[in-house]
Amino acid sequence: MIKEICQFVETLEEQVPDLFEDGAKLKEGIYVALDIGLEDGKYILKNNDEYGNILKEDIGLYTKKEDITPFFNQCRMILQASKPVSAAKIFNPNKKIFNVTCSPFAVGCTKIIIDKNLGSIGKGGILNELTKQYFNKAEGFVEEGQQKIWFEGFKSYLTDNFWDLLEMIEYQKLKDAFAIVFYLKSLSIEEYKNPYQKYLGQNVFNKADYNTSFQDVAFGISDSLSSFNDKKRFLQHQSASFKYNYRIHGEDAQLVWKFYQLSKNKQLPNPLPIFVDKDEANLNADVVKLFNNDGTSGYSEIIRSLLNLRSSNLQNFYLFFVQKGQIIDLDFVPVFKYMLKDKEENDFVIKDIFGIEPTAYFNSKDHNVFSFLFQIVNPIFNKQLVREDSTFNNFFEDLKVNPKYGLTDAILNLLLKYRKAWFDFIYKSKQQEITMGMVNEMFRDSIFDDLRHDEELKKTTQIRKKLSIWFGLQPLFDNNPKTNSMANKTVELQTNLRQIAQTESFHIETDDEFAFAAGQIIWKLLIQSESANRSHALLEPFLQKTEPTLFKQAIASTFNLYKYKFALYPNKYEFDKLFSEVMGFIPVITNMKEHLPMILAGYFSESIFKKQ
Repeated sequence: MIKEICQFVETLEEQVPDLFEDGAKLKEGIYVALDIGLEDGKYILKNNDEYGNILKEDIGLYTKKEDITPFFNQCRMILQASKPVSAAKIFNPNKKIFNVTCSPFAVGCTKIIIDKNLGSIGKGGILNELTKQYFNKAEGFVEEGQQKIWFEGFKSYLTDNFWDLLEMIEYQKLKDAFAIVFYLKSLSIEEYKNPYQKYLGQNVFNKADYNTSFQDVAFGISDSLSSFNDKKRFLQHQSASFKYNYRIHGEDAQLVWKFYQLSKNKQLPNPLPIFVDKDEANLNADVVKLFNNDGTSGYSEIIRSLLNLRSSNLQNFYLFFVQKGQIIDLDFVPVFKYMLKDKEENDFVIKDIFGIEPTAYFNSKDHNVFSFLFQIVNPIFNKQLVREDSTFNNFFEDLKVNPKYGLTDAILNLLLKYRKAWFDFIYKSKQQEITMGMVNEMFRDSIFDDLRHDEELKKTTQIRKKLSIWFGLQPLFDNNPKTNSMANKTVELQTNLRQIAQTESFHIETDDEFAFAAGQIIWKLLIQSESANRSHALLEPFLQKTEPTLFKQAIASTFNLYKYKFALYPNKYEFDKLFSEVMGFIPVITNMKEHLPMILAGYFSESIFKKQ
């Protein structure tokens, strides 16, 4: 993994060299350029007006509403070349006052920290932190010669005039969270980078105690990849056969650190594909260019664009998913399948099976795997897996129950149980991760949850869609889709049962006909309720029955409640006929749970009963 990350960053440095500076975000705050010179043995400020104030062109207050002007762009690049590796690697770790920069030519802090320490250690204590901590540490990265002259001038002037400078920029009027940054005006960005590279070389390792040397090259533990918990024994590995994990040399540690900085700056898509074949290495730069320059924000859009660039399947890449600065999922993808096929490698269509003019929810010939995610997978979880209006998803997020948006206990349980499998299916083309048994459980629990939370029959459309998708997924996951096709059976049963209900000599002959007819009967009975809040939740007690006898008894008891609603005609009509067929049929499969899909299909299908 480390090798691939390093190669990835090296490719970006070669093909997208401006990425590391252009993508860095500028902190809100005030930025002050200081032009310091030596006159009569004293360091003075040269870029001031006749009143002693810093020139307006050398001072700027940046907020998120401001445009990035050339001045602020320079500030951004200076901050990028002085950014602390971590909060523990700043120049004054005691009070952590000057925690914005790590440079001998720039000093940065925040207003709230200055104010906080004024009350505890006073002005003298803050200056002591600046001189004996910050500048003392910074001096170790300064070379003899011109760098030393610049540093001594900056250190001397800032030490003598720090509080005067704060008053000059009216720092008390700043917001508490605003940064305050002073830097040398006359230096180029390259001159800032020189000492910063030395700083990185020493600090990208976790601790110097863990470093070792081989052939005059320093190797250590990458601070980006590993942390140590010396004071928290319960977080330490107690049974490992080694004390330290994989050591890398300093150059690789810097590349790994840059990778994590790009991720934290949100300059890399998430998930991120990293192609490993030399012939496809250019695709890594293409991914980043598409994400940063072409406004291609979504992963699906990036994949589509890459496919257009090379007009063939994407293959041989590692897929990274980063969350809160940590790689939480990493896998190798040998071949990515952008378009889906069924078990027999044919196109398939998932459509509404209850409408007169069926709507196609998904057509594998025209829709890709990401369309499948939004249109087919997301409805299972009440659209709580991904958001259709953004790139946000809940594949790895911490979730809490929120019934207002459909995230009930049951849906949350399904998400926690199956979201990783769907992530692997969609993003890594691991189609074996999802089985028909898993699909059955997901839809059964999701529909049961809809039934429990239904009010005034408001979830009819939602449940019908879930049933249509459930039955339509068989060609993709069932090993015998032709013989078990519930979608085709539903259409056939609607026709067959009309004939059985209307023809005295026709009878129910199969378990599916029995279950579908039972669903029709149950709907006809429950719709007779005169309750002000009729609900599909009334269906659940029937679905809980495990034996045919108990199931029929529940139907008979419900009929007894509403029998006065049914007129007695001289000749039997559809309801009489089908009711008698259901009550007299003995199914081959006696576990009523196995018949649940067809009971639901019958219940939610158009009623075959015409007479009231």
